[in-house]
Amino acid sequence: MGIEFKYLFASLIGLIVIICVIICSIYIKSRKIVLFPHLNLFGEPKRFIVRYIPFLVILLTVLVTILAMHPFVKEHLYSEKRVYNIIIALDVSNSMKEKNKLKISKEILRDFLLKRDEEDRIGILVFDNLPFRLMPLTSDRGALLRVISIIRPAMVDVGGTAMYDGLVEALNMFMKDRRNKIIILLTDGGDINSKYTLEDVVRFNQDIGAKIYTIGVSSGMNFYVLERLSEATGGKAFFVTKDYQKALRSVFDEINRLEPSYIQEYRFDVEKPVDFYIKVAAVFVVFLILLKILLTPLREKVNV
Repeated sequence: MGIEFKYLFASLIGLIVIICVIICSIYIKSRKIVLFPHLNLFGEPKRFIVRYIPFLVILLTVLVTILAMHPFVKEHLYSEKRVYNIIIALDVSNSMKEKNKLKISKEILRDFLLKRDEEDRIGILVFDNLPFRLMPLTSDRGALLRVISIIRPAMVDVGGTAMYDGLVEALNMFMKDRRNKIIILLTDGGDINSKYTLEDVVRFNQDIGAKIYTIGVSSGMNFYVLERLSEATGGKAFFVTKDYQKALRSVFDEINRLEPSYIQEYRFDVEKPVDFYIKVAAVFVVFLILLKILLTPLREKVNV
């Protein structure tokens, strides 16, 4: 990222004029003609300002030259838009009625949806004895909130926990070409009804490439299973054993921090001026020229 000069070609005109003035001044001085700015370049001066026209020409040339150079550094700034595709896989087995675990989970999920970027696509899958796609991936927050409100224990079948089947079904809800795929699994028990296994889920996910965040809401959970799922997919396992409302809110806040939404993706170039010292030099040159103009009449009086 080196320094560049804008409109550098225009500065050549100013430089040529300055060189010409210097050469002419030396040439004229060698012939003992009256020193600049008393050169009779514009005929016999009739007004006070006319005698300073050559100096003003030099002053203008210097300023135009400096402005024409306009040194700057070009910076390339990037910002990325991460549109997430998130599936909530929620356990609705009868055991989720205990200690209001399902009710609390629904409240936290509503808050989580409202905190996500409006372009994030979110889907909801529930499972007990069987998995069921309750809402496909959508950015319609109103529809998602209405669906969450109707979730109840054992709403799919007679009960049980088909966690692995639910995860496989959640993976099938993703399109392979989509990026930033996440599954948030919330359950309070181990799998007892699935036809698939833990290894099946890990193997299927190799093609999908989703992160699986697992949340165990029970003191009797099989921690190894949830940790294995999360570690194999780049996610993280959480375990909540008491004070469900506070703990779950903290878990979803951490997931939001781990998977933050960004502003829309774009690229732009910024020209950052670096001409501070050149501007100081320009002010110094202007000061010298003005000082010369002001002191010349005084010197004439003294000589007289």
